[in-house]
Amino acid sequence: MLLFNTLTGKKEEFKPIRNGEVGLYACGPTVYNYAHIGNLSSYVLADVLRRTLEYSGYKVKQVINITDVGHLTSDNDDGDDKMIKALKREGKPFTFEAMQEIARKYETAFVEDLKALNINLPDTMPRASDNIAEDIEIVKKLLEKGTAYKTSDGIYFDISKFPEYGTRGGFKLGELKEGARVAVNAEKKNPRDFSLWKFSTTDLGWDFPPFGKGFPGWHIECSAMSRKYLGQPFDIHTGGIDHIPTHHQNEIAQSEAAFGVPLANYWMHNEFVNMGNAKMAKSGENFITLQTLKEKGIHPLAYRYYLLQTHYRSPLNFSWEALMAAQIAYIKLLAGFSAQDVSSPSSVIPAEAGIQPASDDLNTSALVAELWKLIKNKDREAVLDIDCVLGLDIENQSKKLAEEMNAIPDDIKELASSREDARRQKDFKKSDELRAKIQKEGFEVMDTDSGPIVHKKL
Repeated sequence: MLLFNTLTGKKEEFKPIRNGEVGLYACGPTVYNYAHIGNLSSYVLADVLRRTLEYSGYKVKQVINITDVGHLTSDNDDGDDKMIKALKREGKPFTFEAMQEIARKYETAFVEDLKALNINLPDTMPRASDNIAEDIEIVKKLLEKGTAYKTSDGIYFDISKFPEYGTRGGFKLGELKEGARVAVNAEKKNPRDFSLWKFSTTDLGWDFPPFGKGFPGWHIECSAMSRKYLGQPFDIHTGGIDHIPTHHQNEIAQSEAAFGVPLANYWMHNEFVNMGNAKMAKSGENFITLQTLKEKGIHPLAYRYYLLQTHYRSPLNFSWEALMAAQIAYIKLLAGFSAQDVSSPSSVIPAEAGIQPASDDLNTSALVAELWKLIKNKDREAVLDIDCVLGLDIENQSKKLAEEMNAIPDDIKELASSREDARRQKDFKKSDELRAKIQKEGFEVMDTDSGPIVHKKL
């Protein structure tokens, strides 16, 4: 199995630390708002990776953390904690109770999004607020080693004590200009020194003797939780490419400086989902949630199909037209599978050959193409085999579609039949008029080689 390792900047044969077992960590959301569909693409990557590993016979332990405290509005240690920002936005009092109320609200929404996308839930989903002691343990160790130092506003990691900072393979630091990309802090020894612990300016915070109350830095939380639940080193760490230059760079530095061993052996990053010339973000008009898609009649699994058509290391330029085309293709895929005879002969292709593209750095676009060939050849067993990796829930969703089509009212069926007659006679004006009538009644009609598909609007 070949995986592209950001750490080395090349594809490598995957070799687990323990035979037959894999530890997998994904940076989870900061639960101060809903996840947007660009965020969710990272978890589709992690899910396909997990499914591929499990298909290959590995026992996978997956951890996705929940950041419910400690993530500043900037990766560069300035601004409010994002959870405090949420308290301000929603007019809540500055209390732990209110902060937890907001965190649980958006955590629940995140889990529901994962389920809607048919993403297998992780074995563990630890909360940052439940692992403060582990954060403090690492900060203390770094202070004892002289790799961290205290300022008036917090405790910082001294990157000069970690010579490998910014030198690892694909972990590009990028340009950094103090006063532009980072807030000027005269007490920092180096502009890139990053926060391990921020002292509280309010009554909120956790006690860290002898420093008083404060909050953990965002980066320290992932180091602490991944180590606690998977050990150090563990096998694979995933995330979006925006995490590479700052968050993951800092995770590596503080973890290796504290314990003298790597944090993870493989690092995998997915590219952005872009809108126009900008990545999707929680600020601005390109903040699109899964709920937004549902309101526009897009099935969450059609969005998953949309993502899987592109390799995870290639940027995806989002458009509503392309997403709608993906939904049409997904429904046609389900209809094609539903039309197959359950007693059809088993595949003569070895199962491993069918999912082979997944073993080449999760080549999902090739798997999707293979899926269509198998649908055309009416090879149910091989289709379900590939779906073990792609996670499109083809068998269940095709049953739902078939039941839905069988329950279509007779008058809608008659309209669809009349429309099909008009199409055969090339009377496209009448065909369009009949389609409009069908849509007005709350149904959609799709044309396929094997006849029209009529279903309720999603």
